Amino acid sequence: MELLDTQTKQTKHRLDLEKEFRKALKFWPLFIVLPLLFYAGAKIYMRYAQPQYFSKTTLKFEQASPKPSTQALNDLKNLGVGFSNDELDAETVVMVSKPILGKVVKNLNLNVKYYSVGKIKEVEYYDELPIRAEVVSLKNPDQFGGASFILDSGTGNSFSLSSVDGSHLKTYQFGSLVDLGFGSVIFEKQPISQAVHHIKVVFTNPKYVVSGLEGALNVRIYKSLLMDINMVSPTYKKSEAILAELVKVYNDEGIKDKNQESQFTADFIDRRLQIITDELAGIENQKEGVKRDYQITDLATQAQLALTNVNANTKEVLGYATQLDLVSSVYQLANAGGQSLLPTGLGLSGAIDAQISQYNDLVLTRNRVLKQATNANPAVIEMNKQIGILKDAIRGNLADVRRSLQDNISRLQGDINQDKGKIDRYPTQEKVFRSIDRQQNLKEALYLFLLQKREENAINLAVALPKAKVINPPYTSGVVAPKGQLIIWGSTLLGFVLALGFVVVRGLMDTKVYSKADILNLVDNATLIGEIPESKADAVLVGANDFSMFAESFRILSSNLKYILKTRKTTDDAAVILVTSSVKGEGKTTLSMNLAMSLAGSSKVLIIGADIRNPQLHRFVPRQKLGLTDYLISNDAQADAYIFSSGLSEHLDVMFSGAKAPNPNDLLDMAKFDEMIDTLKVHYQYIILDSAPVMLVSDTIHLVDLSDVILYVAKAGYTEKSMMHFADDFRKEHHIDKLSFVLNSVKPEFSRYGNKYGYGYYHVESKKAFFKK
Repeated sequence: MELLDTQTKQTKHRLDLEKEFRKALKFWPLFIVLPLLFYAGAKIYMRYAQPQYFSKTTLKFEQASPKPSTQALNDLKNLGVGFSNDELDAETVVMVSKPILGKVVKNLNLNVKYYSVGKIKEVEYYDELPIRAEVVSLKNPDQFGGASFILDSGTGNSFSLSSVDGSHLKTYQFGSLVDLGFGSVIFEKQPISQAVHHIKVVFTNPKYVVSGLEGALNVRIYKSLLMDINMVSPTYKKSEAILAELVKVYNDEGIKDKNQESQFTADFIDRRLQIITDELAGIENQKEGVKRDYQITDLATQAQLALTNVNANTKEVLGYATQLDLVSSVYQLANAGGQSLLPTGLGLSGAIDAQISQYNDLVLTRNRVLKQATNANPAVIEMNKQIGILKDAIRGNLADVRRSLQDNISRLQGDINQDKGKIDRYPTQEKVFRSIDRQQNLKEALYLFLLQKREENAINLAVALPKAKVINPPYTSGVVAPKGQLIIWGSTLLGFVLALGFVVVRGLMDTKVYSKADILNLVDNATLIGEIPESKADAVLVGANDFSMFAESFRILSSNLKYILKTRKTTDDAAVILVTSSVKGEGKTTLSMNLAMSLAGSSKVLIIGADIRNPQLHRFVPRQKLGLTDYLISNDAQADAYIFSSGLSEHLDVMFSGAKAPNPNDLLDMAKFDEMIDTLKVHYQYIILDSAPVMLVSDTIHLVDLSDVILYVAKAGYTEKSMMHFADDFRKEHHIDKLSFVLNSVKPEFSRYGNKYGYGYYHVESKKAFFKK
């Protein structure tokens, strides 16, 4: 006899992996179909997905010189543009600024795209078609988003345009201006006699194209002044063209910015040369007039000795005056309003010249950033602050130098005046002539100096070195998306996971009891003494020589039941077995009858229909008129007249429920019922009470005390898990220690024996097809 299956609280939540696997195995087609569907879907996606190519280019920037050089004629290497690492960070913003990207879009005509229209996907053309469309003007640029047309062209000079849906077909001539509603467009055709059919032409607002490029371009800086620019696009030729044009436009803008400083210096020198030229012409005229009026011929002999000291001091005055004139000119520019550039390389002191170069670099950088930012930008505010500080420092240093030069000139002029006092004997004409000569020498020295600086600055302006050197021209490294193997196997795995998720979620949402493990996990210290396999018939009965799995399960149930009665029952009278369940439909009557048939093989058995409200014994045994209720309301002391032979077994008798009564609970609570059970115990070995469900009515509660063992029936796939909690609470509330569970209608995959429940010569295991297994 099979040992009783009992479980403690420690094993309540133990997972039976084998049974869980059997549950999942029921859905094996799902684990095959879903991965196959997802695999097929991934293959279809890969068939029509547009490949994405990764293109990049690498630039190198020159290192900024520690100090700006003024020797332009001697060191041409310093004429380029240098950067520090901090300045290079700002160049990443300049590189993808909207003004530069706008010129790239305009130069490459990126606001017009061409597609080959297919049934499933569209493939973009770039520089592969013999036609080209260019938007000449937009009627309302702020409101225009985009427009699409279908173009067809033969080998002639005409073409047709229609809307995407094929309507509004019109014919135009290549080379003529076409009004498409949103603006004017000109279509051009290369001199190739090639027909073009069903090409989709898409016009987009340039500002949207610029925004798209701004997001597509990625700029990365290395510490060694290297810059990587890359983008991902479905058309690698177009990506390479965009990167090449971007670098070209960036270098052109950089050269233009660099030339602004040189051009400003050139304009300043030209203005000063014009002024000095006019002054020299006036001095020459004045000198000519003095010589003519005063008939001066040779001054060397007349003033050789007297003017030796004057000449020496005059030379020093000339030098200081030259410097003072330059300092004063630059000081006036520094005091002018605004933040314009200042001239460099004019021979000022090293510190002042370095400050002016640093000031000009900040002004140019601030102007570049302002092309895509506003004055409220934190970076612009910080640069304006630094420009103001530098300009104040330049003005202060220029003022100090000017005062120093003025003091030196004043000192030397005093010495000259002293010497002039010594030569008062010379004619007044001589003094006037010398004064004119000094002015002439001063202007000529300044004129020559400015001529030299103009040549140096012309070299700066003529040498157009790019800001960035191209190390790696634009190239495409390969396809980066879609990743075929990852998508295919990932999709297949996703199909499997979804199938598994369906099974898991279905299991979590399933509130039914299916197996012995479910009952043991739901009820504390539960005792389950039988598992009855599923039967297709509603009222099947075991036979005398029945060795099927169904009959064998009841023999096991009988053996377990006898074992329990042997351990619990101390008297030799009949054992009273109460069979109940939570609700109707769980098979308690079928189980009662088959249990009675199994016990009746060697013992005298009586089954009583104690379910007065819904009697079901007549499904197995022909109904008789009299029954339990008739006996209880009668005056008969003996129940023999109300007990009938089942006709199924000579050892099995039946007492039907009898006539329906309005008060079943009161009838079962009568002392006469208890006396009847005591009397019948003498004549039978087993008395089975087929009672009402305990969850619906209270009729069964009185029968608990009369019973030696209570069989609580649960039906696999029908009984809710909450009913098992009710059974557990029912047992605890009424302090019932003789309750055992029987699981009815168990499917083979949830049974401990599966399809191997039969045993012996009479059991034949049917062979199943592979897929049914």
